[in-house]
Amino acid sequence: MKEANGALRNVFVGICVLPIGMSFFWLFCNSLHITEAGWVGGLPALIHALTVMEIALVPLLYFMLKDASSALRKAVDIRAMVEKFSEKKNKDVAPSGGELSWINLDSYSLIVDSGWSPYWTTSAISNVDQDAEGKMLTKEIEALERNVKSSLSGDAAIVNASKAAEMEEAAQVSYLEGYREYAYFVFNFIAFYGYLLGVVVYYFDADENQPAAVRQLKLGYSNDDADWAGNFAGDFMWTVEPIVILLSPFIISRLTKSKGDKVKKD
Repeated sequence: MKEANGALRNVFVGICVLPIGMSFFWLFCNSLHITEAGWVGGLPALIHALTVMEIALVPLLYFMLKDASSALRKAVDIRAMVEKFSEKKNKDVAPSGGELSWINLDSYSLIVDSGWSPYWTTSAISNVDQDAEGKMLTKEIEALERNVKSSLSGDAAIVNASKAAEMEEAAQVSYLEGYREYAYFVFNFIAFYGYLLGVVVYYFDADENQPAAVRQLKLGYSNDDADWAGNFAGDFMWTVEPIVILLSPFIISRLTKSKGDKVKKD
């Protein structure tokens, strides 16, 4: 179910991203002052493109907030798991007859088999026949059973020092990814608001005869100033965002490595 929901969301996001990408053509033409000459539909075409882009951006802003919250919650859950199981043995956390009480999907993928990726998340199973898929599922179940039995046997700690450091690093990565998603939201919300001003002043072109809500939306600026400032803010945010996207993996890796080295020294 989780994979199916993820696939549906990816399709929906793609549907939203497509019109935004197409609208960039008119933004690019506007930057070159081509729309002012009446080409490619002129100013009305630019406004229509901005309107479509604004509508498509709304659900993406929601997903950015949702992803940020999920990443931060995951980091909290990982650290709570480390605190709960660190240097503890099965007999310390499992009640009588409840040996599997501490193993669930999250603890298995973090403690028992780090980075667990079952075949249905990594393979093109749509091209696999039913018999082959059945064999793959059997192997997956057997591997899972072996790993669980191995974790429950012996008298070793559930989360030893090295595993705790590994999980702490995973939590740090999740925290940084969550804050990165919040940064993406800020960039895109400012761009959304900025380009929205261009649409608003197009339809309410008379400064002296505007509803109070429109004047408040423009923050008291005149139409010309609001249009210029909004367009500048949108262009600037969507120039900074790709830079952050490209640099964030390197920055997260460096910060995580520094944090991991500090934990190991301690």
